[in-house]
Amino acid sequence: MHRATALAAIIWAMTITSAPAEEAQELTCTGAMIEPAGESQASQTLKMGLGPKVTLNLGKGAVQTRTLSNNKIQLKFRTKDFEGEYFHYTGDLFLIYKSGHLARMTCQKN
Repeated sequence: MHRATALAAIIWAMTITSAPAEEAQELTCTGAMIEPAGESQASQTLKMGLGPKVTLNLGKGAVQTRTLSNNKIQLKFRTKDFEGEYFHYTGDLFLIYKSGHLARMTCQKN
């Protein structure tokens, strides 16, 4: 009886003191795709959601991501085509493609 009461009290305390889930931030990122030779650049815009899971929309639908690391300074994630690095303080986003292309973007909250 005491064990059940103690367990119920612990579960109740954990539900009250647990922090609320972090709300997702929606960002719009604009910048340029840079060719491997660095000669030509193409304008690019994407929408990025920062929450428990990173979501990207490059205008062709959602892209699946896998978070590699996330701290106060930098978020690193990977897709099947590129690796991304987002810097929280500056809003800079870099997408490093397996093809050798680089996208350099600046993100702003919606």
